[in-house]
Amino acid sequence: MSTTLAPAADSSTRDLEQRVELIACGTRAGKTRACDRHRGKGRGFVNIASTGAVDALAAAICGTGRSPACRDCKGKALEIMRVYNEGAA
Repeated sequence: MSTTLAPAADSSTRDLEQRVELIACGTRAGKTRACDRHRGKGRGFVNIASTGAVDALAAAICGTGRSPACRDCKGKALEIMRVYNEGAA
């Protein structure tokens, strides 16, 4: 029996993932968490954002997995890219 544990993501990484999940879900006043559909997808969205592929990110948010994504999801992808790049600076 192995007692090796997977390393935990640091809090800033998880904070970014949760923020990205919320953006992908849709933000509004008072909303603090992403819905079940978007919760847990933050790491994947961040990974796509790290490549700079806005169209791929929009398609992943939209749920189609391919372009073109809808206008709302394109806007969300651009916002996620802004937040991601802000954290990288």
